[in-house]
Amino acid sequence: MGATISLMARLYTPLRLRPPLQSTTDEESSSSYDPNAALSRELRGRRIHVDMTKSFLGWPTGARHSQYKRLQLECDRVLEIGVLDPNRCRKFKESDFALFSSLWWPYAEWEDLYTAMLFTVALFVWDDTIDTNEHTLASDFERAEVWREESLSYFKYHLKLSPQDVEPRCPDEICLLFKEFAERFCEKFAEEQRLRMFSKIENFVAHNKLEQAERLAGRIPDYDEYMRIRYGVTGVRMFTLLLEITQQTVLPACVMDSPEMEEIIKECNFIIIVINDILSLKKEIATDCVVNLVPVLYKSGQPLEKVIPYLTEEMHASRDRLDSTAAKLDAMTRHDPQLNRSLMTFIDGIRIMDTGTLEYS
Repeated sequence: MGATISLMARLYTPLRLRPPLQSTTDEESSSSYDPNAALSRELRGRRIHVDMTKSFLGWPTGARHSQYKRLQLECDRVLEIGVLDPNRCRKFKESDFALFSSLWWPYAEWEDLYTAMLFTVALFVWDDTIDTNEHTLASDFERAEVWREESLSYFKYHLKLSPQDVEPRCPDEICLLFKEFAERFCEKFAEEQRLRMFSKIENFVAHNKLEQAERLAGRIPDYDEYMRIRYGVTGVRMFTLLLEITQQTVLPACVMDSPEMEEIIKECNFIIIVINDILSLKKEIATDCVVNLVPVLYKSGQPLEKVIPYLTEEMHASRDRLDSTAAKLDAMTRHDPQLNRSLMTFIDGIRIMDTGTLEYS
């Protein structure tokens, strides 16, 4: 898990240091000046060292689902249904969402693993459509707004929460995967769980809107602004609910909606943000889309060589807070041994979301 990251545009470029490229005065005064592209040029060629080998000692880690290869075939199949553009489809296949799913849910039954994979693929592709510069919706806020509204209507209908009798228009082929996921989800869960899932989806879509507006405004946010949006667009709140599928359990609302569970999910979310932002930085620089914790802190005045140690320390503090809150929930549920076992297994599943992210990245 230790690595030296070279901030190069292509993986095959030799690792070496180069001085940052400075923008000219004319370029910065130009109406077409793009701060993301300028920051990419400034960071490209820099090198940072990342070592997380001892960050999660004692947490469950290293397991991969035994049906990974089978899931990979299914993942490629559904991508061909949901992503018609061959180049985008190829890119997503290379992302290996089957590996992601196998690392996050290593002990799930096959049907449950497949269900979780459907949601994973649908969410990542849906978000990518607006989140990167590779799709026309990414630069067209008004069209993206219509797409978000149509998507929510479609999702709500298929979670059996809509009064509509007629199926809404499917806004994109990738939403067909959500339809299949929702059918499976509705077979297992009552309205309480379906409402909880949809509320998390609504929150995610709302933050997707804020993230796009921020990016199109053409500026690098400060730390607090960035984190307010980032917490909402990781999908962690939704993915946590998938543990009820992959662990075949239903936890009571008094646990799922408790302040303690919210705190655990928040800390899990922060850890994933730190891991993902550090280890995905090279890819983001390559596409001139660098709204990421590392450049956010760098632009605030922190030297690049100090940003990673700072974020690592913050991640370790978050890990410790998660463990402390988990201990509180453990003590709170000791009176009910069955609930306690299910809850602590659920929390271990949340920990695996963090360690699985590190393995996947």
